[in-house]
Amino acid sequence: MIVAHLPDGVCRIRITTEPMFSRSEFVPMVLESMLDGEQRLIVDLGLVSMLHSPSLANLVTIHIALAKRSSEMILTGLHEKNLRILEITKLDRLFTIQPGI
Repeated sequence: MIVAHLPDGVCRIRITTEPMFSRSEFVPMVLESMLDGEQRLIVDLGLVSMLHSPSLANLVTIHIALAKRSSEMILTGLHEKNLRILEITKLDRLFTIQPGI
């Protein structure tokens, strides 16, 4: 996982290994990596070849935690297959998805 703190209260995380993305430790790692005052989290999934149930659950958990603190999460870099998984599960309605930011 690569973390970058950008201007205007943005934290950008690039997922580099799929196994870590599916583990329960992933959620606290992501939430702890955000600095005080960061209101937006961009999760780059460009290196993730397949979204599995545990990784989807982690994304939902992060989304809920951020919503409780009035922050938002944006997913980017989704491969067509992963975008289709989000559509089938109707999670595309929950998440903000933006290509290539």
